[in-house]
Amino acid sequence: DCVGSEPRPDAIIANRRPPTFANTIMSNTTSEFEPILNIAADSKPMSTRLRPFSHPSVAAALGDPADATYAVVHGELALLISDYVVDLPVAHSFNFRIASRSTKDGARREARPSLGLGLVQVPCPAQVHDDARRSDAVVKSPVEAGSGAAAGDISADQSIFVLKHELGEPVGTSCSAAIYSEMILIAKGKARLGQLQAFCDHLIELADKTEPRTFTISRWNIKNQYWQREQRAKARSLTSVVLPEATMGDLVQDVDDFVSEETAAWYSDHGIPYKRSYLFYGVPGAGKTSLIQALAGKYCRNLCYLSPTHPDMTDDSLKNAFVRAAPNSIIVLEDVDALFGPKRQNTVDKCPLTFSGLLNALDGVGPGGGTIVIMTSNHRDRLDPALLRPGRVDKHVHFDHATSEQRAALFLQFYPKADAVLAQRFSDHVAAALGDRQLAMAGLQQYFISQRKSTAEAAASAEAVTSIIKEFESREEETREEEKLKKEKVDEEAKAANDGAGATPAAAEKKQADAAGSDNAQADAGTASGGKQIHVHIH
Repeated sequence: DCVGSEPRPDAIIANRRPPTFANTIMSNTTSEFEPILNIAADSKPMSTRLRPFSHPSVAAALGDPADATYAVVHGELALLISDYVVDLPVAHSFNFRIASRSTKDGARREARPSLGLGLVQVPCPAQVHDDARRSDAVVKSPVEAGSGAAAGDISADQSIFVLKHELGEPVGTSCSAAIYSEMILIAKGKARLGQLQAFCDHLIELADKTEPRTFTISRWNIKNQYWQREQRAKARSLTSVVLPEATMGDLVQDVDDFVSEETAAWYSDHGIPYKRSYLFYGVPGAGKTSLIQALAGKYCRNLCYLSPTHPDMTDDSLKNAFVRAAPNSIIVLEDVDALFGPKRQNTVDKCPLTFSGLLNALDGVGPGGGTIVIMTSNHRDRLDPALLRPGRVDKHVHFDHATSEQRAALFLQFYPKADAVLAQRFSDHVAAALGDRQLAMAGLQQYFISQRKSTAEAAASAEAVTSIIKEFESREEETREEEKLKKEKVDEEAKAANDGAGATPAAAEKKQADAAGSDNAQADAGTASGGKQIHVHIH
C-alpha cells in the first residue's frame, strides 16, 4: 500500500483479474509507479498508488495510452459508477461500509461494498452505443472530427475502463488520515467523448428512474455539493394518511392537475418555470411528513431533503441544491419557521444562510422539469410575508388536531373489520374524555399502538380511552415543568448579567468576598458535621 512497495505476487494478481487481462498483467507487473501519460520534466512528481496494478500494467492492458479518451469523475457520478460496477461480475477489489437496508421484516444493517482500487473493464449496454453514435456527431470538435475514428464509429472497442487510484501523501483530517482518491473513465481510441458521456447519462437516468410503490430518499451533501442517495423506501398509500376528506381531495386534485401533460405544455408555452410550491403548516404530529412520503409514492417521485440549518449551508450551496435536484423530484425543506426571526436575522448559530439567499433559491428552483417544493412549518404566523407570496408558495395546506372524522377513520385503519358505528362511538368517547383539549394524530396513533393486542370493542370502550387522557396529562405536566425550569434559568442569567453590568469594582470585590466567605462557612459546617469537602478546579 505504500509508495514504492513491491506489487502483489503474480499468482494473486492473476486470480484477482478477469482472464482476458491475466497474461498481460503477469508479464508487465513492475514495482515502479509511473503515470499513464508523460508528465512535463519540470513538474513536481506525485506519488501514486494503484492496487493491485502499477501504471505500466494499466498501459499494457489499454494499449497505446495516447490513443485513448480520458474523463475524471467526482462526487455523485463517481458513486453511481461505483455502484454500477460492483453489481457486475467484473470487479475484484472492493471496500466495505456499514449501511441500512429495508426488508419485509424491517430495517437491518449490513456490509455494503463499493469499488476498490484497480482497473476494471466494463461492458457498455446497447443503449449507450446508440446514444454515443448520436452524441459523437454533436460533441466532436472540428479537430477531433478530422482525426482518429470517424464520427459515430465506435466499433473498435465497445467497452469502457474504470480506473480508481490514489494520489499524494496521507493528510490529516478532523477524523483520521486520508489519501486523495480519483476515478477515471477510459475509452480506447481518440475522440470517444460521446461514448463516455452516453455511459454517464445512462447511469444518471437509471438513478433518477422511479418504480411503483418505492422511492429514493436523498440528502444534500453540503461539503461535496451533490445529492447523496441514502435509501430506497417502500411507499405508503395515500389512504394510509388520515386527513379530512376535503383537505386530501383538494390537495390531490391540485397535484393531479400540475403533473398533467396539458399543464406542462401550458407552462412551456407561457415561459413560466414548471414548478409548484406547497406549504404544509400546522400542529406537530398531524401527518405532514407521512403525507409527503405518500405523495412521493403516488406520483413516482424521489424525495430530496434539505437541511438549511446546517452550519455550512451558504446561499450558493442552497441554490446549487435546487438546481442539481433531479427533475420530477420533491424537494423538502422542514421547519422553515425556525430559520429566521422577525427581522429576517438568522436564528441558527453559525449558519451563514441569509433570508435573501432562501428567496433567490425558491425563485430559481430547479431546471423547470416539474419540480415540487414542499416546505413545512409549525407556525405559519412566524413566516415573513415575502416568503409566502404567490410563486414562492402556491398553495397552503393546513394540518390541525384530530377531528371527529379523522378519529373515526384512523380507528377503521387499525380495525378494518369494525363497522362505522363502532368507529364513531370511539370518536365520541375520545371527545368526551378530552373536553376542551385537543389531541394530534400522532398521539392518537400511539394509543392504537398500545392497544394493538386489544379487540376493536375493547379499544373503543370509554374505559380504555381514559388511558389517552392520562398520557396526555402526564406529557402536559412534563412540558410545563420544562418550560418553568427554562424560564427560571433565563431569569437567573439575565439577573446575573444586570448585576455584573451595574456593579462598581469595589462592590464586585465585596460581592466576591462575601461569596467566598459563604462558601468557606458552608465547607466548615459540612466538615464539622462529618460531610465531605470538595474542591473543583476549572482550567
